[in-house]
Amino acid sequence: MSQKPPPTKLSQIQLDEDRKDCLWGSFCVTILLLFGIWLYFSLFSEDSQPYKPVEFSIADASITQFNLTSDNTLYYNFKFNISVRNPHFGQYMSEIYDISAISSYKGNKFAMVDMESFDADFKNTILKPVVFYGNSLIKLNAQQLMEYNNETLLKKFNLDLKLNLKHNEYVYCIGLRVPLISNEKLESSFNVTECSREYQGWG
Repeated sequence: MSQKPPPTKLSQIQLDEDRKDCLWGSFCVTILLLFGIWLYFSLFSEDSQPYKPVEFSIADASITQFNLTSDNTLYYNFKFNISVRNPHFGQYMSEIYDISAISSYKGNKFAMVDMESFDADFKNTILKPVVFYGNSLIKLNAQQLMEYNNETLLKKFNLDLKLNLKHNEYVYCIGLRVPLISNEKLESSFNVTECSREYQGWG
């Protein structure tokens, strides 16, 4: 039985070159694949999306006092719970926010509270409750006074809130239907309300 002749030196060299070409080709394909994956995530991942500002919403609100006297003095005691959402959490450096909250009733701005500074270092944050307490002179016309009396009967008042951020940025929380707490009992529930950076006819 004849044996297969051993490969010649020339054929062995050719075989080695083919192996090198194969390994080099595999390496090039792997590099191209990794580059394609990197390019895809660079173009389409959230990191590449335009920056969006921090979003605010009123998560909860309630009133314990909201009485208007005959001399147009409003006695008030109410609070808001503000929720903050950072749409780019983990992608951009967080920012320190200094906020003042201004309340309004039927076009009458009557109270302002300086809130504690906070850092938007989480995706979702609930700030400490903002409490408005005191009294202020306001002026309601006949129609607005009828609306106030109706809201008093319903035990739910229509308030507006403006958040004054640093650098003269404003966030408007309009049409907040805030329920009254009567005899330590909440008369109705509060609907979570999204706030907007667009001017909404604030007085």
